Amino acid sequence: MKKIYIAFLISVLSLALASCERSFLEPWPPDAARQAEDIWGNYYYTKGVLDRAYTGEGPAAYWCEVYGNYGTLACGTDEAEHTLSTANVQRFTNGNWNTTNTPTTYYGSRYNGHNGRSPWINAYLGMRRLHLFLDNVDHSVLIDDPDDPTRAHDRTYWRGQAFFLRAWFGFEILKRYGGYPISLGVEEIDENLYRPRNTLDECVEQIIKDLDSATVMLPALWDEENWHRANRMFAQALKSRVLLYYASPLYQGDFWSFGLNKGEVGDVQRWIDAVDAARDAINDNDFYNLMEVTVYKRPYSNEGTYGYQIGLTGNLENVEVIHTNGFYTGYSIHNEEYNLPDGIDGCTGYTNPTQEMVDAFEVVTGTGANRKAVPFDWNNEAHAKDPYANRDTRFYNSIIYNGMVWGESSSKAFTIYTYEPVTIGTKSYPAGKHRDRSRINATKTGYYYRKYFSEAVYAYKSGSYSTPTRTKWDTRFAELVLNYAEALNEAYGPDTPDPKGELREILGVEGINTARQAVNIIRTRVNMPGVDREKTSTKEGMREAIHHERRVELCFEAQRFFDARRWKEAEECFGGAIHGIKITPTGFTAKGVPTGYTYEVEKVEDRVWMQKYYWYPIPYSEFVKYAGKGPDGTNPMKQNPGWD
Repeated sequence: MKKIYIAFLISVLSLALASCERSFLEPWPPDAARQAEDIWGNYYYTKGVLDRAYTGEGPAAYWCEVYGNYGTLACGTDEAEHTLSTANVQRFTNGNWNTTNTPTTYYGSRYNGHNGRSPWINAYLGMRRLHLFLDNVDHSVLIDDPDDPTRAHDRTYWRGQAFFLRAWFGFEILKRYGGYPISLGVEEIDENLYRPRNTLDECVEQIIKDLDSATVMLPALWDEENWHRANRMFAQALKSRVLLYYASPLYQGDFWSFGLNKGEVGDVQRWIDAVDAARDAINDNDFYNLMEVTVYKRPYSNEGTYGYQIGLTGNLENVEVIHTNGFYTGYSIHNEEYNLPDGIDGCTGYTNPTQEMVDAFEVVTGTGANRKAVPFDWNNEAHAKDPYANRDTRFYNSIIYNGMVWGESSSKAFTIYTYEPVTIGTKSYPAGKHRDRSRINATKTGYYYRKYFSEAVYAYKSGSYSTPTRTKWDTRFAELVLNYAEALNEAYGPDTPDPKGELREILGVEGINTARQAVNIIRTRVNMPGVDREKTSTKEGMREAIHHERRVELCFEAQRFFDARRWKEAEECFGGAIHGIKITPTGFTAKGVPTGYTYEVEKVEDRVWMQKYYWYPIPYSEFVKYAGKGPDGTNPMKQNPGWD
């Protein structure tokens, strides 16, 4: 039976021409025909088939996740607000999304720019490339060549990448749509292409099977040139994430009734499986660890700071980032260009953290043995008077706020001002430079985000920045530790030791084997006191603390959008009002510098949440293809609950 190759051959040839010795203008073959044997008989073309799944449909290298107006997925949650009301990401929060109008997602690596696609469509495009590769690689020129050390594991490593990517594409669908029709090979024209969706359980089983296959085939590490490729740890880390989701309330119980209620543990074995997966990933790969933080003062992109250690450190030096598109400059400056404050030349300030996100960063009080972290509270007079003092160090590495000094060079540094215009006596003062509300891109909340940013960028114009060379990650070690903490608490409670052992050394600490110890090592790394023992003595109390820790540690990393959903907390997190801050100066120096402020929390907007938003709708363009293809003319593609 005939398989369709043409579209894939064109893209493969475009990638591989540079590797061919003949002139790129010389016809090959002479009649320009591209047969299957031309591909599988050529080393570079064969590899190019798989590479195209990375470059075209794989993890995005771009600094935003939602296609259109450079929207971060954070703006679709209670983490942030986009400055533009017309940005595509706003559909997630204003109720204006449906089967034909769901915000699309960026895909594609640093080698091929980026593509905005439906995750459902993107995944099947990617999987078809992988199946073309897997169906043919065993009779291709790509072999494990024991006579060539550089190619000794070629076929094994590349097949491992294919199995990994198929799992990754499957999970891209699963975490948004639930179950999907499983595809394990290039579909034949005369096959039944209109199969119903597999169950969520069946899809998870297949994803885990592929990840287990990938784990035994992939190398522990790649060299610098191939750092963007999946390695063994990435496969194990993704397995940890998949099984953590699978144990969560949304994924248990009846899919069509949106799973279990918030706080229900459900099948404990699922949590135990998630514990095992996280522990195995951590213990099997001793290259990876938490990056050590040693500097807790500005500039917050200098070496030793939290921001530098996790975001600006190179591939082989960064032991925390598990998967990245590589340590590179391409697209790097776009993070600052699109998100540094409006009022800085060339910058648009699109991502504005909410007051809810800002308030999530705790306040540190006391010294020595009396040092502790407490929730920020506007009813606390000391907190309200100086709201940005003594906060969790991750606050200063994640949020740009009024009065923050920006810049690595003391001679170029400047202060961020987001205060309101005010009249004092007979003199009127204009709004702070970075919050002129008459400007369309002025912050809607009084804040801008800054995670991963380099303070060597002073403006987006020639001569005003050094292009950051940094890592754009998909997964990092801190998430694995938090996965372990969450699953261990749900399975056994906050202080019951893991019955199957302990974690290897993390940041010099050995013997971690309880949920409390695991969450506290994340906090210790940033000089934060451990979680409150009295408040976390129960599974419920520790659950709240771990959810909070994920919110802070993984903020702006496209995790919250899915975390709140899987926990069944989205209606309380993503529905209702979000807030910002209104800052009014109380006085000025002779040079016009504010001498004090008052702070007022203000509503930014009301957001829309419906129960059906727990899952994406199946795209109408896909759903309609199945019309009349089922028994008795029915549609075998069942739409997700509430989207009919």
